Amino acid sequence: MRSERFFGMGEPLIQRERDTQVRAEEYLELVQALGCTAYRSWMHLTEVLKDPVTPNEEAVEAHRRLLGRAAELDLEVTGMSHEWFLPEGCRQRTGHAMPARDLNEGSLYMQALQMLEQSWYTMVSLFPQVAIWEIGNEWNLNAFLHPDGFLESDMSHPFTADEKMDIAVDMMYFAARGVRRANPNAKVTCCSWALSTPWLGGSLPDYLPPMYGIAWTLDQMYERITSGRFWSADPDDYFDLLAWHPYQMSTNQHEKDKDLFLNIFEPDHLWKDYNDAAYRVMCKYGDQDKQVILTEVGFTDCGEEEREERTAQYTEKLLLLAQELPYVRTIYNFRLLTEEGMLKKAGIEDNQIGGLAEVYFGYFQEPWNECRPRKKAYVLQKMTGSTADLAAVGRKVAGKRMQKVVNETIKV
Repeated sequence: MRSERFFGMGEPLIQRERDTQVRAEEYLELVQALGCTAYRSWMHLTEVLKDPVTPNEEAVEAHRRLLGRAAELDLEVTGMSHEWFLPEGCRQRTGHAMPARDLNEGSLYMQALQMLEQSWYTMVSLFPQVAIWEIGNEWNLNAFLHPDGFLESDMSHPFTADEKMDIAVDMMYFAARGVRRANPNAKVTCCSWALSTPWLGGSLPDYLPPMYGIAWTLDQMYERITSGRFWSADPDDYFDLLAWHPYQMSTNQHEKDKDLFLNIFEPDHLWKDYNDAAYRVMCKYGDQDKQVILTEVGFTDCGEEEREERTAQYTEKLLLLAQELPYVRTIYNFRLLTEEGMLKKAGIEDNQIGGLAEVYFGYFQEPWNECRPRKKAYVLQKMTGSTADLAAVGRKVAGKRMQKVVNETIKV
């Protein structure tokens, strides 16, 4: 039976508030209008906290406003952070970096793990209303878990795939401890895994389709946990739920990751088997009863009308397939808004991880375009059964920006 929280939407709304001049909580009306019942919120430790024990009161208040509105709209929230603090002695103080793995007491590595546990304790204590915490994001990729100072170098010496997984298992254990000390009722997901191709830092053999990297990665994770070589041999001590990003990726790897989001085929039984393969790994290690959150999935169209039409059709096909996965609790569509504001900045490829492709995942346009619903917004609405007037809700939300600008102009 499909979960009542099956359809979800993800968007870093606090961050978008800053660049669109619409309060984050106003955008949740778009989420509700789509018929979604869950929202994934970017809540980075390094933005909400000043250090592992000190809240950033301004950021805390912004998130409380957002979470309060989510509660009013009956949206279940998954809070996600993929940044953390590093101790003195490291080249970086925050980011996606870790010192080299060293389990000796007092090492920089152990200090970083202890800071991670404390940070999660502080964060979760501040927001007891958050039901689920996603404690990491894509740690099997070099971009999201790399050596201290990595981004300041020529990027030629990343962690190996095995090193990243060893570190990720450590981090999940310490993060989960912090979450559970603060709120025993909150659920913890494992790090949300991505594809695991060698050129992005993974260890999946080149001859396999990229999305089988999810199952490959889960097997590496479970093997370590159950080996007895880490902090606990019980997966329950690391997570309550599983999470991964099941994007439909290109299987044409001749140009490597350049076209992974673009030159794709229509989702079919192979997309379903990518996910079933990951679940088969869960069953292999006795976790068949755990639920799964598909934390990011979606299609980009690069602003091209013909591609927008095609990806709307792909969206419908994928969501229908997802409903055949009984272990899935929630599928979080990525993302609520386009990010065309990035196009106004020089060197978009340098400012956005996915370049132009990253800009056009959104279900709605931005406020200066009246938050107009895009084609796939109507597809998702049909799937959820919502009858809201998406265009009218979009105009209403966009109007909040215009009124704010008018008020500020009058003050000046």
